[in-house]
Amino acid sequence: MGRKSRVLVRVVTWPLAPALLAGQFVVHQRAGGRLLTGPADVLYLVAMLVCWTVGVLLTWRVVDQPAGWAFLGLGTTLTWSGFTDQYAAYALGPGHAAYGPLIATFSDSSFVWWFLFLALGLQFTPAVRPTSRVLPVLTVASGLVFQVASLVRSTHLERPYAEIVSPWAIGGIAGPIAALAAVSVIVLGLCLLASVYVLVAGFRRAQGEARKQLLWLVAGATPLAPCVVVAFTASYAGFDAAAGWVLSVCVISLALGAALSVAKYRLYDVERIVTDSAAYAISTGAVVAAFAVVVVVLTKSLPVRADSQLLTILATLAAIGVARPAYMWARRVVDRHFNRRRFDAVQLVRAGLAQSPDLEALLVEATGDAHLRALFPADDGWVTSDGRVAVPGPHLIDVRRLGEVSARIEFDPAYCDRVVVEAVVHEASAEIDNLGLRAELAKQVEQITESRARLAGAHLEERRRMERDLHDGAQQRILAIALQLRSARVNGGDTVLRAEVDRAITDLALTVQELRDLAGGLQPAALAGGGLRAATDELAGRIPVRMKLDVVDQRFAASVESAAWFVIAEAISNVVKHAGVEEVAIQVSADRSQLRVAVLDDGVGGVDPHGRGLQGLADRVAALGGVLSACDRPGGGTRVEAVLPCG
Repeated sequence: MGRKSRVLVRVVTWPLAPALLAGQFVVHQRAGGRLLTGPADVLYLVAMLVCWTVGVLLTWRVVDQPAGWAFLGLGTTLTWSGFTDQYAAYALGPGHAAYGPLIATFSDSSFVWWFLFLALGLQFTPAVRPTSRVLPVLTVASGLVFQVASLVRSTHLERPYAEIVSPWAIGGIAGPIAALAAVSVIVLGLCLLASVYVLVAGFRRAQGEARKQLLWLVAGATPLAPCVVVAFTASYAGFDAAAGWVLSVCVISLALGAALSVAKYRLYDVERIVTDSAAYAISTGAVVAAFAVVVVVLTKSLPVRADSQLLTILATLAAIGVARPAYMWARRVVDRHFNRRRFDAVQLVRAGLAQSPDLEALLVEATGDAHLRALFPADDGWVTSDGRVAVPGPHLIDVRRLGEVSARIEFDPAYCDRVVVEAVVHEASAEIDNLGLRAELAKQVEQITESRARLAGAHLEERRRMERDLHDGAQQRILAIALQLRSARVNGGDTVLRAEVDRAITDLALTVQELRDLAGGLQPAALAGGGLRAATDELAGRIPVRMKLDVVDQRFAASVESAAWFVIAEAISNVVKHAGVEEVAIQVSADRSQLRVAVLDDGVGGVDPHGRGLQGLADRVAALGGVLSACDRPGGGTRVEAVLPCG
């Protein structure tokens, strides 16, 4: 619902009860009586005012909260019931006003709207709001059916209008209409009792703060069940006044229970409405007082006429100057008296933020909760302000920026009320965002440190492997060739020497191949000479699977080409070892700022992104400011992709 729609709905609905109350006053004035003639009228007026006030408060801010409209509807229907009673008595008496029988018919059936809005108010309480629409729909339907049946039935009304028949009555079907009315009102009464049961059951299931929120409302709603039964019984027995007393007490009890739940435990989240209203009221009074003081002082001390335009301008400027300070002062006063604990915490945070303190320490000091900590979103979870990985607990308050959760404040409700934590978090939200940026930086520093440590370890391990391979392989083979040739020279003889030379040539060819294989694990010569296109073409001729190449023919920085080559080589090695496929695709593309390398296969999948080989590649790519990802493809197989900056 848009802002204009909300304003329009409030403008239409809020004044209904005051207008009907004013109508009662007018009727009483014409009839020559008084508006309040006894305790019953006072009790009825109190019930109406309490329900209407609670409804206005609930719908002020939370316009989409059905419970608020239910309370507003209850207050309005109470006023409607009183208005129809008074108007019917006046119109059918000496006043002889128009529409007397019709208004009497509405008066005779107005109690049904009490039951309907009472039931809806309980059903749509936020903590127990039903997931099924059956009960609310049945409640509204039974109420509407009874109202329509009351207007069209041809039987006489109840006392004191026993001689009146509805002017809209339809003859010939009096029996079925009366039966329909009786069934619908019984169903509505059962819906009201079911609403009380739903509320009590929700209270029994609730825990912690939700249970506290419902405490006063349940206490206020508990008398409803027996009172409804008593009211029905009294009404059918002819004691309508007693039934009205009983229902008025029920309504006041429920409305006061909702008001106490709002005031103590923010049941409908309107505490801010109450404090804002009080602050605006006080500041408005200060503005009016300032305007009046200026007018009085100037008219008494200076020769200025009361209707002077200069006087109006000066008084208006004074009022404008007083408005903001008066509101801030009133807000502090109201907050201090409404929730002193929250007020002190907010003031402490406000003073601490001006001194650029340790934010988390400040929040801990303000709330008194040593377990409080700020958590910030990371790639796969949450981190603390110093960049360490953390798992959020059950009690959290979200901090939002541009519609997204930018941080979460974890707290322990055993040490601090949620209301206090929400208030200090709201006060420090901007600084929390800055802390989140620092946490992100700390996380990146931690990742870089870990990456460097892994790279250093990998380089050391690679160097040891190369030394071992050279020592155990090529070096031993070359030494053996040298010994063979020396032995042939000592022994002499052309035949022996020729045989040893042939053997040495064979061993040297094997040694050259072994050195090539060893060098191939570092970087091929084709990469330095022709780039990635030439290196992948050369690789395609040496591996035992077909390669489908889509490689850009372009040169890049040596470090970028080297990292891209190692990604391709490691991915191809994994395909040959584990994928069990006959074809692999290599895709290399580039734009102005990024080089994208992807190796795809249709094998068995099951890639481990944190495996030793891929983790080493990720560190190598990250060292250049790039990102490596490895995942299973939806249709089967694996995709290894690296994005490297090349601009």
